[in-house]
Amino acid sequence: MYSIEQRDEQLVGTRAAIRYHCYFDRAAEHLLRIRMEVDLQAGEDAVVLVLPSWAPGSYKIRDFITHVGNLSAYDDRFCHLPVEWIGKNRIRIATGGAVMVAVEYVFYANERTVRTMHITRWRAFLFPVNCLFYVEGRTDEVHHVLLYYDRSQWRVLTTALSPVTVGDAGTEPVVLGALNYDILADSPTELGNHLVATFEAYGARHEVALIAPVSLNIEWLTEQCKTIVHTEAAVFGGVPYDRYVFFVYAGTNLTGGLEHARCSVNMCDVQALTDLSRAKSLLALLCHEYFHVWNIKRIRPREYGPFDYTREVHSPMLWLAEGVTSYYDDLFAYRAGFYSREEYLDLLARDHVGKLLRVPGRHAMSVRDSSYLAWVKLYAQSPDGQNRFPSYYLKGGVLSWLLDVAIISDTDGARRLDDVLRLLWEHYRHRPETGLTEDDVLNAIEEVSSKRVRQQFWHWLSSTDDPDIAAVVASLGLEWIIAPVPHQSVLVPPPRRAGLQLRSEGGRVFVASVEDGSPASRAGIAVDDEIIAVDGVRVTSPEEFSLVSQCSGDSVQLLASCDGKLYTTILGLPHAEESYLRIGAAPSDRAQRLLSRWLERAIAP
Repeated sequence: MYSIEQRDEQLVGTRAAIRYHCYFDRAAEHLLRIRMEVDLQAGEDAVVLVLPSWAPGSYKIRDFITHVGNLSAYDDRFCHLPVEWIGKNRIRIATGGAVMVAVEYVFYANERTVRTMHITRWRAFLFPVNCLFYVEGRTDEVHHVLLYYDRSQWRVLTTALSPVTVGDAGTEPVVLGALNYDILADSPTELGNHLVATFEAYGARHEVALIAPVSLNIEWLTEQCKTIVHTEAAVFGGVPYDRYVFFVYAGTNLTGGLEHARCSVNMCDVQALTDLSRAKSLLALLCHEYFHVWNIKRIRPREYGPFDYTREVHSPMLWLAEGVTSYYDDLFAYRAGFYSREEYLDLLARDHVGKLLRVPGRHAMSVRDSSYLAWVKLYAQSPDGQNRFPSYYLKGGVLSWLLDVAIISDTDGARRLDDVLRLLWEHYRHRPETGLTEDDVLNAIEEVSSKRVRQQFWHWLSSTDDPDIAAVVASLGLEWIIAPVPHQSVLVPPPRRAGLQLRSEGGRVFVASVEDGSPASRAGIAVDDEIIAVDGVRVTSPEEFSLVSQCSGDSVQLLASCDGKLYTTILGLPHAEESYLRIGAAPSDRAQRLLSRWLERAIAP
């Protein structure tokens, strides 16, 4: 039976018939040596080992087997056993009457993202779903991981796995465990000399692990994490774990986050922890990934647990998993006090709805279809992708906001989207082994509000129409406005919109993307064209292009090149527009009450 729940106390002193011995003696080469041992069951004349092809939460086939090498097998008498490859990531080993089979291999870990492993002489990030095979048909057993490393060099270990035993500081390994492979695969570990701080909340231990190349203020970060926990757990009346880890990696060119049942892995630029004006994006990311504790890890589409680690697992419901979460990340950041009311309204208008309205692909595909095609669209998006595909993060988040407003208005402020989530949470608590269907979610919406709201939301999910935002938010006394961007200074001309993105290559300017229907599209400009001159002025960077074109009036003449042949075209440059969400001049008493209901802040217990 599928389960992702584990408490540390459950693993203490356990024994495991499936064990992974992990050696870090070649860490300087980005290599992890692994010896997997499988105690055979009676009558088991062969075992099939499988390495996952994708990481849950990141919907793209990544073929982690690419990084496996030098694989060999032997039995309990150290006699070599033949390895038969029966798939790109599956091997079959005939046991030959042995009582134990061991497989040795190395894993090359030199990709620093939230979904992949990174090991150096200074530290190691171990993500089991990348590198640890499972035994086909035996994923429900207890699994142990034994870590062999120099604890005088790497003094700190932080993990979502549970401790089984801790050896002495000499040769004994640290032994960690998981109740099943699904929990093992979902439990990252960091080894090194990073900073760790802890706090208690809702009867659970929380750890903040800060991994950075410079000294940063972990006390400040820990206080923000504490606020996030109190803000989000208040919606559900508690937390579903005994221990949770916030992994925060700060560095250069680091970005993104990935959720897990007992932790989250978050990456940011160092400046997000040194500049308070830039810290808010990190805090919103932490809100997003922490909210996944409930939404997706437990309140999940039926397709996402149990699932097949070897192939694409399609669902039309990533609008729930990521869209609803994308709405709540900034909402929770507002409730936690990280944003003012004005900042939140501006952020919602500019970075959520306004951004969506600049994606032509919203008219080409519904958000349900974009969810289903995430595997080949979102993580492998072509330069033309924005014209064909709306992100289920972005559009799903906007539709979730409109749903929240619609429920508040429909129930005269008595209910909101929080109440739908609480119903779905009860579904999980009573049937944790079974995920949700779309009907389950729609039924919860109807139970909280009405059939009319259910039908309206279903239309938004299934169609490529733009919702009537102004009509929806009017019930809260809000005005939805799209207007030209105002002058920032008398010395700076108003911004203009061309509808293209540029990239620089060695002092030359190339087109990276073009929006359908934009001035650039109407001018016949295409991806990979080189922009040579604007109104006779040579441009050698996107910044120069912007400077010259913004100062040139309503249109410019471009000299460009396609396939080595020159052409000229006229590029129209209308004034850029921005989206605004404003409180109306004279909202009714009801509208003011509903607005206050929507924008009420959570009060930490």
